[in-house]
Amino acid sequence: MAKTHILYLQLPLLDNDTQTDRENFPFAGAYLDHALRRSPEDGFHTSAFAPTEWDELDTHRLADAILATRVDILACTLYLWNIERTLRLAALLKTARPAIKIVAGGPETAKEHPLLSNAALDAVVTGEGEAVFPALLHAWRTGKPIDFETLCHDGQWGSAPPPSVELAAAQPAEETIMQCVQNRPVVYLETVRGCPLTCSYCRYYQLHTGLRMLTIPQVIARVRRFRELGAKEIRFVDPTFNARPKFTALLAALAEVNPDRHLAFFAEIRSDTLTTEQALLMRAANFTAVEVGVQSIDPQVLENVSRPTRLEKTGAGIRALCDAGVHVVLDIMYGLPGQHPDEVRRSLDWGLAFGDAVQVQCMQTLVLPGTVLRSQAAQWGFRHGALPPYGIRQTDHLSPEGIRDIEILLDEHPNLPADPVTPRFCAQRLSGLFHEQCRMGTEQLGNPVPGKTNRRALLICGADLFSHRAAIAGLINRAITAEPDGLWQFVLVPEFEEPLNLIEELAAAIRNHPPHLLDRFASADAFGLTVSRRLYVRANRSFSSGWKSAAEELLRESFG
Repeated sequence: MAKTHILYLQLPLLDNDTQTDRENFPFAGAYLDHALRRSPEDGFHTSAFAPTEWDELDTHRLADAILATRVDILACTLYLWNIERTLRLAALLKTARPAIKIVAGGPETAKEHPLLSNAALDAVVTGEGEAVFPALLHAWRTGKPIDFETLCHDGQWGSAPPPSVELAAAQPAEETIMQCVQNRPVVYLETVRGCPLTCSYCRYYQLHTGLRMLTIPQVIARVRRFRELGAKEIRFVDPTFNARPKFTALLAALAEVNPDRHLAFFAEIRSDTLTTEQALLMRAANFTAVEVGVQSIDPQVLENVSRPTRLEKTGAGIRALCDAGVHVVLDIMYGLPGQHPDEVRRSLDWGLAFGDAVQVQCMQTLVLPGTVLRSQAAQWGFRHGALPPYGIRQTDHLSPEGIRDIEILLDEHPNLPADPVTPRFCAQRLSGLFHEQCRMGTEQLGNPVPGKTNRRALLICGADLFSHRAAIAGLINRAITAEPDGLWQFVLVPEFEEPLNLIEELAAAIRNHPPHLLDRFASADAFGLTVSRRLYVRANRSFSSGWKSAAEELLRESFG
């Protein structure tokens, strides 16, 4: 009997940053495949991970690549940043090959998720998948029924609790992790599953009750093996790395296994439970950075989201890290229940007062499906986006104008970093253009849209672009309609100074399309900007400075 072929797929986050490598580590797929290999289903299936080069393909080319593998079962990991595109891809695959089975899991799955009810998915798994996935494969292979409360199968959620997962046994082999990482030797390591906090804006604690953890010897053995295999950085993905007992002993062991500081470590921690000794050990072990979620310094706001507050101890832990030489990324949120604009500013000032050793980042509250906070939306006067990222747009104490004021503050503050943006839209040389750059003359504007990647620059060249503006707008419309999840750069390369109405009309053509995920984040939405599909002008050196300044101002008004 022929074996069925499984493909693990995790679509990457798309952004406009062209200066750094993108990271798309298929962590969930590695756990699922390990669970399959340890189960009785192992002998009935072959499996593979989506090749790294597929991360660059647009959705249609990706669908073609997947179909060419003759895959039988596609296992997708859903995150906030990829759910819409994954569902569109699933629809393409089902249309082309109805027999393909598609299962999805990941942080973005929830029973009441608005995007999953009519999706082209055969199964959806919430929470832990290691025990459910092999059982689902068995059900598909044998036709026998399956009933787990964390599994939606044939349109129905089950009722029985799934088997428990033992964390140490669930760990994929270090060699498997390193193969997934390939040429980017940054690996993820889970040492604790579960979180002691019960923040209402987070769903993690609802899916993972209690704490399960690797023993210290088990952690050290994995770290040592990753080091031997060439890892350079390990990121602990525990929601609260210092939630475990005997945390000091773990840090001492990490320092001992990394005496030459060859490995760099990163983790998220609670600073209110951190001691000076632990901060010094983190530095000795070579934790180059840690992330600390403070969210707010107002005790009532923190109580509203069921987050414990010990502000004095929180500050003491951050100072201990700074004194030890560990860089701290400090998280502040805005749009929390009961939070006034002035409180956001006080929280930011409190964080910035730590100085250069602390990087403060301020994030919009996201009202995620499946969270307690989402169920309380009416109680707190929330208005939020219906689509990812589900950003807060209004609360009982924060108006849409107040959100815009906060975004202006963040945009203008020198010590509150913004998302990467391309610095210029009109120049002889444009920095930040995507790697795939397709040149088109005016005579080619009616041709199929060239290129194949999900981040693409189309360079439109000609002597009289204004007279071809309808055809250029048509090209823009075909490109975005065909690949709404991709990022587009439409670069005008005129031979002479064109009427500035050309820019206005083409910018309007771009804005006529529904906003992309990136456009719905507050940093773009609050200013009415389109950051996912941008218009550029590559000017001739002979063009006047006045024309270039006017063109750049028009571009900045629409695209930031």
